[in-house]
Amino acid sequence: MEESFSQKKFTGLIQRTLLAGVFLSAFLLFLGFAFAVSGAPYGQELLRAGILALLLTPAARVVMLIYGYWRGGEFYFALASFVVLALLAVSALV
Repeated sequence: MEESFSQKKFTGLIQRTLLAGVFLSAFLLFLGFAFAVSGAPYGQELLRAGILALLLTPAARVVMLIYGYWRGGEFYFALASFVVLALLAVSALV
């Protein structure tokens, strides 16, 4: 990778992406559970959104891998990551 986008920055980017996905999912699940217990009408939707956020977290990681590899000049790995993202999308649709 080039000097302006080091391996350490790349690793930090991936780590922040995964943490954001997990925290968003946990927040939505907690809020959905609280609303579901209290009988509020949006509890089930928030629970579904939390599960969806948890399922999309690995896909977001792959998107960040594509970005990091492309920016670092490793186009072969960026292409391989894009293929993985396409396979994830196809498997989600099937």
